[in-house]
This record gives sequence, structure tokens and C-alpha cells, in this order.
Amino acid sequence: MPVKSPQHRPPQDMGAPMLPIVDGCSHGKCRFCDIFNGVPFRPLPEGEVRSDIEDIARQATAMTRRVYLTGGNPFALPTKRLLRVFDEVEARIPAVNSYGGFCRVMDVARKSDEELAELRGRGVDDIAIGAESGFDEALAFMEKGHTAADVVEQGRRLRDAGIRFTFFYLAGMAGAGRGQENALASAKAFSEAGPSRILVVTMTPTQTWPLAADIEAGRWQPPGEVEMLEEIRTFVASLTCTCAVNCSHDTDVLKFDGMVPENQQKMVQLMDNLIPRVNERASRRMREMLHKASF
Repeated sequence: MPVKSPQHRPPQDMGAPMLPIVDGCSHGKCRFCDIFNGVPFRPLPEGEVRSDIEDIARQATAMTRRVYLTGGNPFALPTKRLLRVFDEVEARIPAVNSYGGFCRVMDVARKSDEELAELRGRGVDDIAIGAESGFDEALAFMEKGHTAADVVEQGRRLRDAGIRFTFFYLAGMAGAGRGQENALASAKAFSEAGPSRILVVTMTPTQTWPLAADIEAGRWQPPGEVEMLEEIRTFVASLTCTCAVNCSHDTDVLKFDGMVPENQQKMVQLMDNLIPRVNERASRRMREMLHKASF
């Protein structure tokens, strides 16, 4: 299947076939992202989508029951366009009854309650959202395009519609010296929103991010390795919702996962035991090798 632009899936969807339906990201302003640099947002022509569905169908089995929609944020498309995609998929792969994909907080906001219910009725039952933070100062500086109140409200609307969702949490997003503020504000907003899963990613600026210019000009300073780990510890310790937490991205220095609240204390104890042993220089070097970091 031809790759239109970079394609990504969260860990829980690694087994689902990917169906590109858009190129790029409709927002394209986040200061910490270069995934779709030079890739303008556009819906892919329906003929291309049908061709990709045919490719998936040739490899499908009776167990192919979920399809992962790709592109920066496929749920930015009008609901009627999404439903046509589902019709095409199910005409060729009748076993499919579930859909996922990346979604922006404001993509949810632009759908009515009726549209969310209709999408849920057609199998949209678990989506991934780059919430990143619930700290308004960090969200505004990074130009995320949503606020903590949006995170809470759109999470509530998804829950009301019966759609599970994963939030990404970006540790270090608030910059040096602001990690604890970010952790506490984010834990509060995320807990009120009620995701079924939280994926932790650690901030790793690269030369190709817009943020690199802010670092060079002194407008934003990267936090230290231990500071970001302490932020993650506070974030996990402060969650009050029922959800899974997964901290296993390649940017994460300490790897762990568990359920909140069942395993919450064990995750905190693990971090309390390991954070004092972290080598600041070695951890930063790891990130530089993986991502050609700009700091």
C-alpha cells in the first residue's frame, strides 16, 4: 500500500491495518511537532481510498475487525465523508466493525452530539487524542489550539457518546522549572476528562521543530532529565480517574505501565526508587542519539 505521509498508531492498535484517508494535519501549528512538515492537509481522493481498501481486503482475514484511519487527524473530515469510508470498508471487509485514528480535541468539539453518537454507532469506539497537557500556559505557548477546559468538555462528550479515548501526555512541555505546575494541572484536567488510557511521551526537541528557534532565542528552556521524571511522577500520583497509564515511548527514560488506581502506588514507588539513580548526562545523550535533539 502506498504511504501518503507519515503514519502512526498507538501501541494498542499496532495489529490493526492502517487506512490513509487524509494527508497532513488540519492544525499544523504545534511548536513541538515536525511530523507533517511540508505536507498540506487534504482529504485523499475517494478513488485512492478505495484502492487502499482493496489492498487491505486482499490481506484481510475473518479476524480483521478493526481498521485504523491515518493521516494527522482523519476525524477532522465531515461525518458524512467518514461514513462513506466505513461503507466502502465494510463492503469489501464485512468483518470490520471497529474504527480508530488520531483526533484533535477541537475535531471533537466541531462534531455535534448527534454526529458523535452516529460515529459510535458505526464502530468508532476508541480514538487517540493529542491532548498533551492541561496547563493553559503551556498549551497557549505551544499553539495547541485548545485549552484545559476544552480537554475536559470534549472528554465528557466522548464519554457520553460511548467512545473510549486515549490521551497523550507530553512531559516537559511547560519548559524548565514548570514541570510540577504542568503535572498538577494536567492530572486535574485529564482526570475530569476521563480517558480510558494515557500514553506518556517525554519532550524531545529537534532541530526541525519550530520550538528550536525559541530555544535558541531563550524564549523556552528544555527541562532536565530528572525534572521531567519528577513531573511524570507527580502527574501519575495526582490522577484521580480510572485509566491505564503507559510510559513506554522511545523518548521515555523509565518504562512502566499499570492501572490507576489499582497500580498507582506501585508506579509511584517504582519512580521513587529509580529517579535517584538516573544519570542526567547519559539520559540526555540517549535522546540526542534517538532524535537529534536541539539541546
